[in-house]
Amino acid sequence: MTGAIRHRGPDSDGRSSTEFAEVGFKRLAIIDLAGGTQPLSNESATVDVFLNGEIYNFQTLRAELLQRGHVLRTHSDTEVLPHLYEDFGPDMFLRLNGMFSICVVDHARRQLLVARDHFGVKQMYYAVAGHAVIFGSELKAVLAADLFEARIDRASILPYLALFYCPEPHTLVQGVKKLPPGSFLKLAAGREPQISQYYQLPLSQEEGRCSEAEAVEQTRHLLRQAVKLQLQADVPVGVSLSGGVDSSAIACAAASADVSGRRPLALTISWPDTSPLEQRCAAELCRAHGLEHTVLQPPLTNPLNQLPLLAWTSDEPVADPATYSQLCVSAAARERVTVLLSGAGGDELFAGYGRYFPSWKARLFSRLPPVAQRGLYALGVGRRIEQPELRALVAMRPSRLEWHCHAMNCLASEQREALQRNLPESRDAYEGFRRHFGRHAAFDAVNQQMVCDLLTYLPEQVLPMLDRTTMASSIEGRVPFLDVPLVEFAFTLPSLLKTGWPASPKRLLKRAVADWVPKSILDRPKLGMPSPFTSLIVRERERLVRGVLLRDGSLARSIFKVDWLRQLVATTEQTQRNVYLLYGLLLLEVWNLLFLREKNYHRPSVSTFELVGMSAAACG
Repeated sequence: MTGAIRHRGPDSDGRSSTEFAEVGFKRLAIIDLAGGTQPLSNESATVDVFLNGEIYNFQTLRAELLQRGHVLRTHSDTEVLPHLYEDFGPDMFLRLNGMFSICVVDHARRQLLVARDHFGVKQMYYAVAGHAVIFGSELKAVLAADLFEARIDRASILPYLALFYCPEPHTLVQGVKKLPPGSFLKLAAGREPQISQYYQLPLSQEEGRCSEAEAVEQTRHLLRQAVKLQLQADVPVGVSLSGGVDSSAIACAAASADVSGRRPLALTISWPDTSPLEQRCAAELCRAHGLEHTVLQPPLTNPLNQLPLLAWTSDEPVADPATYSQLCVSAAARERVTVLLSGAGGDELFAGYGRYFPSWKARLFSRLPPVAQRGLYALGVGRRIEQPELRALVAMRPSRLEWHCHAMNCLASEQREALQRNLPESRDAYEGFRRHFGRHAAFDAVNQQMVCDLLTYLPEQVLPMLDRTTMASSIEGRVPFLDVPLVEFAFTLPSLLKTGWPASPKRLLKRAVADWVPKSILDRPKLGMPSPFTSLIVRERERLVRGVLLRDGSLARSIFKVDWLRQLVATTEQTQRNVYLLYGLLLLEVWNLLFLREKNYHRPSVSTFELVGMSAAACG
C-alpha cells in the first residue's frame, strides 16, 4: 500500500504496528526536515499520529501546549497533534487551521481516528473488507491492499460523465468511499466504523452589518495572514502565477509577507499557444514586487499517448482535460521548489465563475411575467436556447438550484438520455447540490451557488486535481484562499457586497488587492488553463474509438451499444460536440484497464495504445 503512494513521500517511511491496526506512511519533508519523521507521539507513547498535509497554526498551538506543561521534542507541525488529542480528543480537529488527512492511533483505547480537513484539500478513501477497514490518501493505496475484489460501480458512471467527477461519498469502485470534508472516521476494534462531522460552514450572513470599505480591508488582511501562514517551510516555496487575479493576489501577498528565509519564486507556465498578455502581466507584477520570476516551458508531447499516466495521476478519474496542463506545471516546478502556492478557491469565495451571473437570456426571462415564461417554454425556443437551459431559466426565479445543475452538467440532453438508457441504475448526480442548497436556504441566490461549489466542485474536482498532480511530482500544493478564517468571513458577506451592481466577477477581491496588483491584470478577462485535447481528439477520433473504446473486451463495449459509440464521432461536428464526453469515456476506459484489470498501481511508462495492446495480448 505504501509502495503505491511512494510519489507522495519520497523522503522517509513511517509505520505503526499494533495488534489492532497497521498504519504505513510516506513523508514529503517540508517542516523540521530532520525531526519530523512520522509517526510522532505524546510523552507516554500512548498516542501516535500521522499527518498528510500541513497545520498552519501549529506555532500558536505549540506555544499553548508548552504553557500547559507538555514536552515537545521537535519543531514539526505534526507533533502538536498527539498532545492536542490527549487534551481535547476529537474536538482537537476544530482547533486546526490547515490542510490535512490525519491518522491518530490511540493505543490505550485500541482505536484509530482518521480525519479530513475542513474543506477537503486533502482526500481520504476507505473500504470495509470483511472484518477489516482499509484507508489511504489515494484510491490506489486502498486497491493495493488486495483485500477485496475491486469492481467498477456502474451506478457512478453517469454522474462521473455528467460532472467530470464521482460525487462523494461514492467512488467508481464498489465498496470504496470518500471521507467527507470536515469529518473523521472512528475505527475501534470490534465495532462498526463510525463517521462524525466535526465542522460545518457557519450559516450567518452579515447583511448591512459590514460596509464595503470594511469588507475590502478585512479581505485584504485575512488574505495576507493566510499567505503568511502558508509560506512556512524549510524547503523552497513557489507561487503558480498565471497572470490572473487569484494567483496574482497570492503572489503579491507572498512578496510582502514578513517570513524569514528566502522569498518565494514566481513560476509561470508557457505553452506555444499561451497568450503573450499572460506572460507580460506576470512579468510586470514580479518586477513591481521584486519577485524572482521563472517561465517554465514543459516539453511538448501528445497527451493522448499519456492517458495511462493521466489515469494514474488522477487516481480516481477526474475527467478535466486541465489535469494534463497542471501535471506539466508540477513536473516543471519540481526542479525549483518543493511547495507550490495556488490560487484555487478564489472563484468560489468571491464569485469568479460566469455561471454565477445570469446570461442575457436569464436577464430577459427574469423580466417577463410568469405567464409569458410558461408560454415560451410551451412553444419551445429557437436555436439559441435549448430546452434544458430554458427549463432552468424558467425555474430560476424561486431558486437557482435547477440553473446550477444545468450549468454544472457536462452532457447534452441527448447524451444524458442515451447514457441513462444504458445505465438505468445510475445515482442522482445532483443529490449533493440539492442537499447544500437546502441547508443554505438562508443564503442569497449567488452565495448558494458559491457555497455549493465550495462543498462539491472544489473538493471533488479542483482540489483532487491539484493534490494529485503536485504529489505525482513529489511537491506540495497549498491553497491560501481556503484558509479557514478567510473562507468563513467570505460567506458572512452578501453576494451583492462581493460583486457590486451591475454585478462584476470578484469585484470585492479586486478592490482588496488593487494596491498590489497592476490594473492590467485586474481588467483582463478570465482565462482557463489551456488544454490541447479538443483538437487532438477530433484529429484522432477514429483511432481512439476503434482502438480503445471498441476493442474486444472494453468496458465501453460492455455498457454501450457499438452504433452509439460510433455515432459520437461520425462527423467532425459531432466529435466536437461530444469531445468532453469522449475524453471522459477514454480516461475511464484506460483507468479501468490500468487499475481494475491489470492491478497496476505504480507510475506507468507505457503509452495508451501500448497498454491496450498489452491487455489484448494477455486476453489472447
